[in-house]
Amino acid sequence: MGFSTAQASDAEASMLANTCNGCHGPNGVSQGPATPTIAGMNKNYLIESMTNYRDGTIRKSTVMQRIAKGYSDAEIAKMADFFSKQKFERVAMQKTDPAEVAKGQALIKDMCEGCHEKDGYTAEDYPVLAGQMLPYLRNNLMDFDSGSRNIEANPNMSDKEKRKKLRVLGELKEKGGVEAVLQFYASRK
Repeated sequence: MGFSTAQASDAEASMLANTCNGCHGPNGVSQGPATPTIAGMNKNYLIESMTNYRDGTIRKSTVMQRIAKGYSDAEIAKMADFFSKQKFERVAMQKTDPAEVAKGQALIKDMCEGCHEKDGYTAEDYPVLAGQMLPYLRNNLMDFDSGSRNIEANPNMSDKEKRKKLRVLGELKEKGGVEAVLQFYASRK
């Protein structure tokens, strides 16, 4: 009995995705505090992220750059398709500060919801933030702030989007709201 082309493609995507399990967890549901859950992420976002890691111009990471360089565009697309079809699951509730969560909830309405929709649960071109581990969220925001994740070099964002993201990050820092926003997203179930 033979496999159909679709079955063979699904098997190949699953095998490729298995290489990610060591860090991102089974089917992309992370068990580690500094590694994001990639299950349920938007396919195009995953493709863009892996390509950016591979090219090293926008996203820099010693581990992910080395890993991403080993995959072709077609393999990256298959993995992204696989993970986008998985269910995002939170592994465990995190300890968060209720006062910071409330402050963060107020701040995201004006500052973050334009991209990270529905309290960070969905977004067309952006990652799911709701329920991600707090250390991962902190590290990722520090990457933006330090420039190691280079917003300015992102060809997929308009100049207006780039300016807005940098302005929002600056405003959050001025208002002492960075930790509050991170606590809010980490608190989501």
